[in-house]
Amino acid sequence: MRARKKNFYSYAEAKAAVQALGIKSRNDYKRYREDPRLSANPDTTYAKAGWIDWYHFLGNERPDLYPTYAEAQAAVQALGIKSHPNYEKRHREDPRLPANPDTTYAKAGWIDWYVFLGNERPDLYPTYAEAQASAQSLGIKSSNDYLKRYREDPRLPANPNNIYANAGWIDWYHFLGNERPDLYPTYVEAQAAAQALGIKTQLDYKKRYRKDPRLPAKPNITYANADWIDWYHFLGNEKPDLYPTYAEAQASAQALGIKRQPEYQKRYREDPRLPATPNKLYTDTGWIDWYHFLGNERSDLYPTYAETQAAVQALGIKSQPEYQKRYREDPKLPANPNITYANAGWIDWFAFMGKEHPSAIEGEHPEIWSDFERWLKDVNDPQGKRSAIRAFLANYYRPLGLPDDSRYLLLRENRFNAAQYQKFIEDQAESLRKPFHTAITAFFEWLLNDYCTDEDADERIVLPEYRNPFVTVLAGFADSLTYAKPSQSTKVPLAYEYILRARNFLVPNGEQVLQTCPSLQDLPHLQEFFNARNDWIEVDEAVIDRNDPNCVWRNRGTKADAYQIWSPVRFVALYTLLRYPLRGQQILWLDSGEADKEIAVLDAENGGIRWENNTSTLAGKGSKKRRPQAAVQRGNKDAPKLFITTNKTGIKEGSYEVDWIPDDLVYWFLLLRNWQAKYNPLSEPTYWTDIGLDRKYNSKVLQARGTQCFLFRTEASGKPISTSSAFVNTLPALLYAIQREGENLAIENPSFTKHSPYLSPYTPHSLRVSLITAFVVDGDAPIAVISKLVGHASLVMTIYYTKLNREQMLRVMGEAEKRAMQKAMEGCANTIRSEGLHSLRGQLIATDGNRLLLESDVPKSACIVFDHGICPMSAAACEEGGKSLIDSNKTAYNVYAAVEIGYLGKKNCPHCRFFITGVPFLGGLVAIANEIALESHIESKRYHDFTAEVEQLEQAFYDACQANQPDTQQLKRKQVSANQQQSAAKLDSLLADYVAINRYVQGCLKLINEGKQNGEGNNGVRLIAADDLAEVVVAYEESNSNYHLLAEICQNATIYRSANPSRAVPLIAQAIDRMAENNGLAPAMFRLDDEQKLIVANELNQLLLQRLGSWEKIDSLISGDLMLLDIDTHEPEMTRISTEIEQLLSNLNRAYHISHEAQTYE
Repeated sequence: MRARKKNFYSYAEAKAAVQALGIKSRNDYKRYREDPRLSANPDTTYAKAGWIDWYHFLGNERPDLYPTYAEAQAAVQALGIKSHPNYEKRHREDPRLPANPDTTYAKAGWIDWYVFLGNERPDLYPTYAEAQASAQSLGIKSSNDYLKRYREDPRLPANPNNIYANAGWIDWYHFLGNERPDLYPTYVEAQAAAQALGIKTQLDYKKRYRKDPRLPAKPNITYANADWIDWYHFLGNEKPDLYPTYAEAQASAQALGIKRQPEYQKRYREDPRLPATPNKLYTDTGWIDWYHFLGNERSDLYPTYAETQAAVQALGIKSQPEYQKRYREDPKLPANPNITYANAGWIDWFAFMGKEHPSAIEGEHPEIWSDFERWLKDVNDPQGKRSAIRAFLANYYRPLGLPDDSRYLLLRENRFNAAQYQKFIEDQAESLRKPFHTAITAFFEWLLNDYCTDEDADERIVLPEYRNPFVTVLAGFADSLTYAKPSQSTKVPLAYEYILRARNFLVPNGEQVLQTCPSLQDLPHLQEFFNARNDWIEVDEAVIDRNDPNCVWRNRGTKADAYQIWSPVRFVALYTLLRYPLRGQQILWLDSGEADKEIAVLDAENGGIRWENNTSTLAGKGSKKRRPQAAVQRGNKDAPKLFITTNKTGIKEGSYEVDWIPDDLVYWFLLLRNWQAKYNPLSEPTYWTDIGLDRKYNSKVLQARGTQCFLFRTEASGKPISTSSAFVNTLPALLYAIQREGENLAIENPSFTKHSPYLSPYTPHSLRVSLITAFVVDGDAPIAVISKLVGHASLVMTIYYTKLNREQMLRVMGEAEKRAMQKAMEGCANTIRSEGLHSLRGQLIATDGNRLLLESDVPKSACIVFDHGICPMSAAACEEGGKSLIDSNKTAYNVYAAVEIGYLGKKNCPHCRFFITGVPFLGGLVAIANEIALESHIESKRYHDFTAEVEQLEQAFYDACQANQPDTQQLKRKQVSANQQQSAAKLDSLLADYVAINRYVQGCLKLINEGKQNGEGNNGVRLIAADDLAEVVVAYEESNSNYHLLAEICQNATIYRSANPSRAVPLIAQAIDRMAENNGLAPAMFRLDDEQKLIVANELNQLLLQRLGSWEKIDSLISGDLMLLDIDTHEPEMTRISTEIEQLLSNLNRAYHISHEAQTYE
């Protein structure tokens, strides 16, 4: 050792050498090995030979720290720093503040962090016993739960183990009143138990140690002073024979041609002697950095943080994501400046970009922020509201110099600067204007109710000297704010043909699986397709069941005992996305039913399912639930039904059920549940508070949801898989696998990464639209499912033409084309009157009921022509136009029922076996379909309202029974139940009409498009005047409002004589008057009769469509999300649309004149 010391530089030489290497920090000094004559510990080596400190040695300027505690204290409080962690992040904002003031001023005034930061010392419980009692009364059961919830009692400390360390603290078990687990007392016993479970890795231990309740969560801590060596020894694994020296490992890595750290992490296993973390293994035996280890030239980066910061700000980079995209524009910028300058000036990304830290404003207004935090506990989307209030305080409140007083703006005597506030809102991104204003208004409304009201009997009265200026002074301002919405949906729907092909790729003949019962071993291509790291779970060999056809396993790695089992989670999730129109997140939050008392069981012998009591150890566990949670539940007559845990993507929304689920989904859900229970079991249901949602949800909402046994979980923690892992990459990969030449469903990602090898314009959301359309069009789902779909959205049936110009595009049928179509229909009616049905046979749809009539010579006088079709029975055979009542195979005669009564009453043509329709009547069929869609939508709301009331009354009855109280609402419950059943029957009838008409519509489209392909278009009915007609299609548009549907019905009423706009006219008139009032115009529609309302509504819609260009924008205008002022602002060169609408609504004489002209013409 002495011989080596003689080779060290002198202090002056060492100082010169280290500065020549560009080493600027003590942390960066780890590069000293680049010069073999540099000492590892220069502060010790030169302690008596010139050493002063690291600043002097590295040639850095010594910071000019505040000389006194009082000055440092004043400076930190001026920055508004309010906590120790916040100080560690932000103290560099003032270069004169020390990193460790408690050390720097230890003998010069330091007391504690409360005094230093100017915080009031919290009134914590003085004794351990009081704090213990409070924590237990809150029902807190773990240290993690305590950290989330201790603020519910302001007297509880954040770190009770520190506060009461010398005043009664024992451990968390004692503090929270939990029974202390009976852990193995010795290292040897714990070691034997872990090895008996077959646990082979530290990660696997974390997942599986709970299988033995006596194993500790952290044995390296529990047995730290009791024989612990390392994880290899504990788990009985042979320690890998790694390279003993840095030089050997370095040579091997470079021989493999590895050039970057991420590449090393992927490839180091190619040499079993290379360690996973060479920077840790060789930290004291040669490690310098990754450049040196991999033999790369070190980048010529900016030597100081200040220079880097200046360069970034000169580029105008404003955020961390933008930095990651653009830093290569300057080759001297590092990829990770937060690491490069970690000990050389780095504060955070906000300071690096030259922006104020968002939390800085909180310290300037502690009183307002304290109130805000109280309000935040009871609201949703806390992150969005936090951003809104921070921006409000920083950009409105502070510039005006307003005091830190929550009630200041509420006092009438204090002037509210409305113009400045409106400017603040308008300066926000368009998508944030309304959410910010809504959050600010709601917060001050809460302050008004909390501070400025008085109790008068049962009523809260606002004190006269207060008001909420965001409601009073800015009345109507919210209506002028819009969300940034695209003019039309950007989601490309995927044709149903490809959905079927994709399903068949995953599971050939998939719809028959309940009968064929395929196993996972029967589908080896799935293991090839779903072959990512999270598709394979590490298990002990004992877990593998070689006799189970659903156990797909492999031996992996260099050791003979490294086993993995294949998880079908991502496969079943993607199959569900392709099979049922649920949102992706709804799928992944479905419950397996492992904690339910009753479960569905596959009945392999009979090819179905049966219902059994759940004998699992999980049965009945978890939070108290009023109903079962499984995705597959017992429905009517023991048939399975689907239970969806959450409505849409919001976890606060209630669950709901659908009375139908495809057989193949039942099979895969039950198979996956059984697989999870066997190979990925839960010790207890998973708390919603523990699943780590990407968005920050209100903790009370999560607590209220309780627990769930997530069906789509991939690890022992019970957390559901994320949508990105389940769908984002697997869907493009699947579409790429099934596409044929020229289809372009997906492409290879030009910037290939292992996580996203393929790109596709089709998203998981687009599949939902495709499936809704397919269910309605193809009748793939029964009425119950269509009822759910129609009940949640307004479906508008719209005829489209597909034209082939330079590119394929859709063009909706306009009014002129509908009138041309109606003229064509009238021409056909004349042909029938003169020549009979024979001349139009090629354009009519043959059915089992009308085929003989089409082939025979029906008397011309017997053909009654409607807008939607023909009755060849003189409109007099409705009493026998229904279904057969007798099996004709057993008797020589047949008896038929009357036509089913529906939307058209007893003469319900779409259900009549004699009814004849075809291409000339397509417009009339679509017109009736839209009227039925509106009626269904209205009736569906009634049905769901009755259903909710029935459930509420049933629950009240249950609660009364449990409490031995009399049933006082029996009569009301029966009445509401009867109303529900009556509404269900009506809705069922309407939807049956809708499906029947839709079948005829699809038949018309088939005739049109086949005729075009066969060159028969010239002899048929010419529907439009445009050329290059390739195909006619019908689209089912899901609208956020009813307005488009109402407008279609009103337009049809002026074209088709049989159209009935009586339901639509009052609704569209109300919508137009409401839109006028929202925009400061006088409502006028209420003065007109129904005929005039129809005329004006159609004129207005024609104007709006001409000016706005899409129904999406018109919907936004009618709903109030878009204002006329916005349209005028974006089209200054055109006549103001508000003026045109005002003239149309105010000129009632014109409406009378138009109406009179229409009557005269007719």
